[in-house]
Amino acid sequence: MAKKDLQQEINEFLEVFDVRTLITFLECTIPLTELYDIEENADWVEDYVGKDQVSTIRMIRTVYLISKLAETSGGKLATVKARFGNLYKRLEKIHDEQAKKG
Repeated sequence: MAKKDLQQEINEFLEVFDVRTLITFLECTIPLTELYDIEENADWVEDYVGKDQVSTIRMIRTVYLISKLAETSGGKLATVKARFGNLYKRLEKIHDEQAKKG
């Protein structure tokens, strides 16, 4: 079998991890990011649940979101890893080579 070029591999990747898959992925990862997006002197979770419950609530919510992420996106992520292993490294290498050229 002939080796696929990078453009073919990217196109196939996007067929597996399409826009619907991305939206599902983001529906879990954005709330997870927001859960820990706190300012030094202002913690919105603490303001909402109180100082005594903030760690417990944050940990429970983290477990919930990661569990949901695993259920909703784990299969697609496993497929991406299996079919397109280290694609990001090849893309980084191309980027670095182009950056050196100016």
